[in-house]
Amino acid sequence: MTNIRITLLALMCMAAMPAWAINKCTVDGRVVFQDAACPGKGETLVVRPASGAPPKAQPVDANSANPEGAAKPMTEAQRIERQVANSQQERRRQELEVRLVPDADAAIYRNRSACDRDMKALQAKKTMANNNLAGATWEGSISGEMTALATTCDTRNRELREDATALRAECQRLGGCK
Repeated sequence: MTNIRITLLALMCMAAMPAWAINKCTVDGRVVFQDAACPGKGETLVVRPASGAPPKAQPVDANSANPEGAAKPMTEAQRIERQVANSQQERRRQELEVRLVPDADAAIYRNRSACDRDMKALQAKKTMANNNLAGATWEGSISGEMTALATTCDTRNRELREDATALRAECQRLGGCK
């Protein structure tokens, strides 16, 4: 039972490691598979891809230099992660340019239009006030509503402009929205 567990563990380790870096080591009389060189008795296994062709040369990552100053090659996982990151960045840039920034600008326009419409409606009500005590009270009430509306609209416009500015700045950082 223990040998089966060790064999399964070794197979799982081999599946997780690059195919070209497997070492079969003997430690305390037991066989162990690892990606590092064996400290004692052991051998390096040559494992080829199913196609039989040797692995392709990996691109070099200029950001990760070894102690001697020469760039070390990227692993396949690093190359794929970089591709995914670049793809996500490009998708985000396109989303910002095509949808988010224009939607933010449209929200500012809609808010201004709604505020203008509501303010005109209150002004029209105000002109209908009679020139008596009841009309003066109603006119004062409408004036209060207009002040509250102006404050609300100004606050909302400021929030929408800040959001649009942040989205536009992110888009420009990603190389878009010129």
